[in-house]
Amino acid sequence: MKFRPLLAAAVAATTLSVAQAELAQKPVSLDDCIQMALRHNFDVRIQRYGPRVAELNLSSAYTPYDPTFTTSAGQSFRRSEAGFNPSVFNPPSNENWNDNYGVGLGGNMPTGLRYDFFGDVSRSQSTTLSGAGTFTSPFDYSPDAGVRLTQSLLKNAWIDQTRWTIAVDKLALKSNIESVRGQIMTTLVNVELGYYNLISAYENVLVQGKALEVSERFLFETRKRVEVGALAPLDAEQAKAEVARLKADLVSARKSLGDQERALKQLLDEDFATSAGEMLLPTAKLQNVPALVNRTDSWMRAFDLRADYRQQKLALEQQKITLRFTRNQLYPQLDLSGGYGVTGRSSEFSPGISDLGNRSNPNYYWGLKLTFPLDNLSARNGHKKAKLDQEKLLVQFKQTEQSIMIQIDNDIRAVESARERIEATKQSRIYAEAAHEAEKKKLESGKSTNYQVLQLQRDLTQAQTQEISTLADYNKALARLAFDEGSTLTRLGVSIDLR
Repeated sequence: MKFRPLLAAAVAATTLSVAQAELAQKPVSLDDCIQMALRHNFDVRIQRYGPRVAELNLSSAYTPYDPTFTTSAGQSFRRSEAGFNPSVFNPPSNENWNDNYGVGLGGNMPTGLRYDFFGDVSRSQSTTLSGAGTFTSPFDYSPDAGVRLTQSLLKNAWIDQTRWTIAVDKLALKSNIESVRGQIMTTLVNVELGYYNLISAYENVLVQGKALEVSERFLFETRKRVEVGALAPLDAEQAKAEVARLKADLVSARKSLGDQERALKQLLDEDFATSAGEMLLPTAKLQNVPALVNRTDSWMRAFDLRADYRQQKLALEQQKITLRFTRNQLYPQLDLSGGYGVTGRSSEFSPGISDLGNRSNPNYYWGLKLTFPLDNLSARNGHKKAKLDQEKLLVQFKQTEQSIMIQIDNDIRAVESARERIEATKQSRIYAEAAHEAEKKKLESGKSTNYQVLQLQRDLTQAQTQEISTLADYNKALARLAFDEGSTLTRLGVSIDLR
């Protein structure tokens, strides 16, 4: 948006209240306000936490694929007492010792495959206690190593809980980024509207101040004419009443300016205690900038750029993934499992380990396991609910499309209406100025009255105020149209990196 520089800084000092005049003036452009809002606005700062949390959730969703390392060590002892029967035989008692040490590495793959690599070694020894004495066998070392694999073939084959969570969390991260983009656009359009309101309120103070200045000068001239008998004392009273009315209007205009300034500060600053000592002075003036609007183009931009619309599309994608997951849960559980390993055995440790390298004692297995619930009611109801949720989202999506189209249609009508009123209010102000000047000349020649001059002065002030208001309405209508199109950032020339 382009603006003409303000030339009324000197006039402002005379029209602002004493309390406002004591504040430090801070000239601000619309771009200044935008940059301050991007850095300090609370809503934007709060919304930016969303993607960071979503990133952590997505990172956590991958943890089921993290390999798990295990190690173990243990010892066992067993004693078997002999039974006593002298007429038959008195067997010896036995003691068995076993030490076991193992390591393993296992985990899951995104294909639904479960893998486990293992390696362990056990050492055992037995002692026989009999009447002839005690006999202890040599150590027996039994190392073992191999791999076990399990692959789902039906249920959890093409999508399982982990893959569903990852896919949904990826879209949730995108949705959170859109939320930040949407909040930034909401904040910036509010800043833009607030800035136009501030300019409008500021220029209204100037108009009211100028009207009061003219009215006070008119009162001075009227009193002089009353003193010389050219006018009746009632004319002076009428002029005094008009001055009093304009003073009240100026007080109201100053209050409105203060209200608009505080509303804008709330969007720009996180430390109102500091900014309260400053008075924002807009460095621009409302201007009638030609703008071409096209309903179809605006609809297309909205369907491409609006954050809320894009979030609903992401929600539909999430539901499609959920529907795919619940459909897969309808199948029975069919797992293909297999494994391969080698075993060693020796009375010494090193030869036993060598057996593993030589694959002296290989073993392998494979098999299928089928598991299914008899009614599968939970899975069937879950899938039906997912389909209903998808139908509901589709209806809501259509509703959003229609709402967007209606919003944009209303915005375009508001732009066109404000644009037409701009020229009308401009001509009204020009005519009011000419009528006021002509009536003052008629009064000087004795062909008019004070009442008529004061009435035309009111009409002029009202026409000036209406022109300002219409210009503000036009600029605000363009800002709202850009916001409903989702093109606020482009309109304001703002580039943000949300990665």
